[in-house]
Amino acid sequence: MIDLKPAYLKTVRKILSGNVPEYEVLVYGHRAEGKAKAYSYLDLAIMTDKPLAAARMEKITAAFTAARFPFRVETIDWAATGANFRKEIKRTAVVLQNSAK
Repeated sequence: MIDLKPAYLKTVRKILSGNVPEYEVLVYGHRAEGKAKAYSYLDLAIMTDKPLAAARMEKITAAFTAARFPFRVETIDWAATGANFRKEIKRTAVVLQNSAK
């Protein structure tokens, strides 16, 4: 279960489907575990095979900033992470978006 108000979840899904529809996206951390506080980050992992272009990541970040959520959204690119961090992500991960491939 993703610990996020339905209206916020709908907006997050819209941003992701408009920017990275071809990738699975995971929520991890406190919001994936159901332990979030109102100010807890929304941690997202875009499940890429190769790192996304910096401009594309910047566009996603800008879309989340423009949404003006009362919490911060941290988006990471799976291909740009190390093995230890990947284990930590997988420990709490919940699928938010399936790949459109």
